[in-house]
Amino acid sequence: MKTYMLDKVLDTGTTYTAESDKAYIIRKVGTTSTSKATLEVAGADCLEILDEIARTHPTTYYLYDLLDLGDYYVVVPPDKKFGFTGSSGSKMRIVGEILELAPGEALPSPYMGRYAEQAKKYMSYLRGTYSHGTDTAWTANDENNILSKTAEAGTKYHIVGPVYASLANLASVHSPGDWTLRFYLQGAPWDILSTSMGDLGVDLWKCYWNDGTNYYYKPFKPTNLPPEIEPGRSFVVSMINSSGASKSPASGTSLTATVTIGTVVELL
Repeated sequence: MKTYMLDKVLDTGTTYTAESDKAYIIRKVGTTSTSKATLEVAGADCLEILDEIARTHPTTYYLYDLLDLGDYYVVVPPDKKFGFTGSSGSKMRIVGEILELAPGEALPSPYMGRYAEQAKKYMSYLRGTYSHGTDTAWTANDENNILSKTAEAGTKYHIVGPVYASLANLASVHSPGDWTLRFYLQGAPWDILSTSMGDLGVDLWKCYWNDGTNYYYKPFKPTNLPPEIEPGRSFVVSMINSSGASKSPASGTSLTATVTIGTVVELL
């Protein structure tokens, strides 16, 4: 078996076919799709991403790169068809290895094992938005839910990140410590309980900030979030105005919060 570098860009809506002696091992991905981009191999969905958490390359204002799939990499065996669907005209960049097999050589068993699993346990995301109301100020210490998810029967969600979050239409500059994200599992905060230890939640500055003119986004990987959302259990992400003062939107707009969190979906 020979191994080559894989770094290719796919077009949405196009069907590709692996050569009879070659397999793709896709370890990192990015997309330009602004809506869900779904990668399909041999007719089965095995990846769901969007540009908020997986870019094809860093840009001036989006300071992050491809999403590393880790243990949830995607395998395209020889002769299998694959492709992705996403927003119109979008692209998906795939990075990893090309395996060239000798005549009669089979794909190594770890890769065949992952291939058998990848439609049942794959990278995806949860996303939520909250709009506070046109010309309505967000008062100090006010907390509002951005994302709320209850795991369906037969489905488990693993919270692995990255976490992308933003707050649009602020009339003033976003400063460190002004806004925080708070995570709840089954109604219990994954956090301190009293402000005597500091602000509640995680500083929004970790994944969104601006210099007074330009906005920059850089998702972070959680290390201490709830590892799993079991069927029937709930997961909530809220945003708090931790600045100590009321914050207003730009005239004629609404303060709008967005959060997108990388997850692993496991079909039980």
